[in-house]
Amino acid sequence: MRVCLHLDPSRLLRWHLWLAEALAEDPANEISCSYGSGRHPLSPTCRLLIELERLVFRARGDGATDSIPAALRALAPSTTAPDIVINLSGEEAVIPARRVLTPFFNGIPGEVGVLAALANNEDLLVELHDTTCPRGPWTARPASADRDVLAVTLDGTLSCAVLLILKALREERPPAASDTPRPRMTEPPGPPSSALIWASGRVASKAVSLLNIVARGGKMWGVGWRRDEGRSLLDTGQAVFKVLAADADSYLADPFPFSHRGQDFIFVEQFSYRKKRGCIAVARVSRDGTASEPRIVLEEPHHLSYPFVFERDGQIWMIPESGAARNVSLYRAVEFPDRWVREACLIDRVEAYDCTPLFRDGGCWFFVSPKRWGSTSWDVLDVYRAESLTGPWLHHAANPILIDASLSRPAGAFIEHGGQILRPVQNCSRGYGDAVTLCRIDALGLSEFAQTPVGVVRAAGFGCHTYNRRSGLEVIDMFGRVGRLGDVMASYEPLSSEVSATVQRQPAWSSSMPAGFV
Repeated sequence: MRVCLHLDPSRLLRWHLWLAEALAEDPANEISCSYGSGRHPLSPTCRLLIELERLVFRARGDGATDSIPAALRALAPSTTAPDIVINLSGEEAVIPARRVLTPFFNGIPGEVGVLAALANNEDLLVELHDTTCPRGPWTARPASADRDVLAVTLDGTLSCAVLLILKALREERPPAASDTPRPRMTEPPGPPSSALIWASGRVASKAVSLLNIVARGGKMWGVGWRRDEGRSLLDTGQAVFKVLAADADSYLADPFPFSHRGQDFIFVEQFSYRKKRGCIAVARVSRDGTASEPRIVLEEPHHLSYPFVFERDGQIWMIPESGAARNVSLYRAVEFPDRWVREACLIDRVEAYDCTPLFRDGGCWFFVSPKRWGSTSWDVLDVYRAESLTGPWLHHAANPILIDASLSRPAGAFIEHGGQILRPVQNCSRGYGDAVTLCRIDALGLSEFAQTPVGVVRAAGFGCHTYNRRSGLEVIDMFGRVGRLGDVMASYEPLSSEVSATVQRQPAWSSSMPAGFV
């Protein structure tokens, strides 16, 4: 397949190279480039702002908007009619092709659209207009790791744009219709320089806010738990959760309940400020309504979190999040709950987060959020399939399944409730750990996936990014000033049929509950 990148000669950026290199990984692709006649460079003010942010916030030094003309000019010039043109110039493409893809950022064909979205306090939206898809564009809804830091937002948004282009090229079919509410899009407030002036002012205010956090004591994660007495938060709508105590040197997050031989446990991430990484800890929950202080049971040289503990084939297993090690590892309990051994590497050389298994029809699936280039770990959902727990694990044909910060990253184990399978997901559209959305699984197969948001879990006055229920224990986590809290109120709000919208419409699989469901 002959693919031509149509570029603005004054704006040859690193994210264009990310796309070219990813396309070149397929030996069937022949990559070339061409150049538009117009010149619309990123302004000196924008570049100065990005460099200032890197100094103030110690941002990454290989950003998506770095100018790298030599690497891109090394691409072969387009000499024959291409099959596909990817128009990154911000102007009308002039090269004829069977298919033309043009990315827009909140309605604007160029990176300045990201600045305009921030200036207008809009959710971020990437639309990929495709001349072969008259029904509408491909869409992605990136996360903004920090809306006050332009470089970080640009890195994440442009990384998601690369993923969306690759997905559209691979699938070569119109995107399914979606009724999901879309971000409001407006024109920039005046010329692009207005957006830059607004963004420049955020650097000073962000630095002041960081100092204020240090001065008054920062927020942290905490874990809440309760015995549900047969009626969960999803049934009652509101419930009070006790706060699990943490020592002064750490915070707790990502709770997973588990019962074994009549004893109840809560596994958590315990993040040590001194070690600057997370370990896996466990607390025992007694029948008298008390819980022990968590103690560490699994520690590695790298960060661990999200301790997904489950039983299968007569053994107790754990798949903790180990994105910092660029793998997904499987551990087996040799002396539960205190001793674990690393049994297998399920995926290697992938920075993947919050692996969440689902077992059905004798096979294994798992859902995970990967991090690519400068993206966050909140934007993207990948699904893998295997015949057995230890693999080999194979990519779902539609990966990335989703590029949507509000509906991608897992937030706990799958739940069977009211005859449905629900997938807790993190809503990170306006920041990390805002709330947990429960999505009904409508379709899951070798080439299809669909989910529908049906409800939202919140912790009153706090952020929340994990919800689990198992064996009579219900747990959440919350973000805020939780150090002296004794309990916290949580709520569940079902979504109306008007708000609840199918993310992807595909043929549904059997509505019966999967065998071996966790």
